[in-house]
Amino acid sequence: MLSTRNKRWLIAGVAAMALTTALYARSLPSFGPAKVYAAEQSVSAQNLITVTGQGEMTISPDVAYVNLGIRTEADTAKEAQAANAAAYAKLREVLFDQYKLAAKDVQTSGFNVQPVYSYTDKDPKVKGYSATQMLQVTYRDLDKLGTFLDAVSAAGANQIDGVRFSTEKGQEYELQVIEKAMDNAKAKAEAIAKYAGKEVKGIVSVSQGGGVAVPSQYSSVSLAAKNAAMDSAASTSISAGELKVTTNVTVQYQF
Repeated sequence: MLSTRNKRWLIAGVAAMALTTALYARSLPSFGPAKVYAAEQSVSAQNLITVTGQGEMTISPDVAYVNLGIRTEADTAKEAQAANAAAYAKLREVLFDQYKLAAKDVQTSGFNVQPVYSYTDKDPKVKGYSATQMLQVTYRDLDKLGTFLDAVSAAGANQIDGVRFSTEKGQEYELQVIEKAMDNAKAKAEAIAKYAGKEVKGIVSVSQGGGVAVPSQYSSVSLAAKNAAMDSAASTSISAGELKVTTNVTVQYQF
């Protein structure tokens, strides 16, 4: 027979052992719930469709960037610069008085004065100096672009480096082409889900690939062709053509 004191010690020892066992068991990883959670994650991942949608639209240019300039020659650098300034004054009258261009639409893109060499002798010799001033002109009345080029040439512009056509409505077209890309992605996802006997429920994530670049198109304008047009009393003909705006989106859908 155990004494009352020994019984108390025995009960305390059993209780301590039970508590230690419970704490140890709690510290061990729980495998049951983890398996259920992993299975749920796996099923969720299987219910996703990832597609790429393309958006495209063709637009008409609404602005032209014309690179033109004046080149003058004289015996000295000072005289070449003076002649260039006089020719530019006449060109300004056409740009600002006749065509009413804003000051922000006419920007000097380059100016230089350099010697002109003669190569008839054995060693090159300086025979004079040239002054060249280049401008970038923003012009929006594209239907009259050919007439405008004729006018600036008649006013003294003897350097034409071509015309770049673009649009000033880039932000507006960007939103439209993104909508087209999203519609294309949705149509693809619905077709895939239908084949799998499912229905598209909603969008999980979207990313746009590369953004939307503002399009431009370069047109080379021949000064010789322009002069020929002027000689024949016909206006220079310039075709703006069309521009293509594109983008793509990657969309993940749940079904």
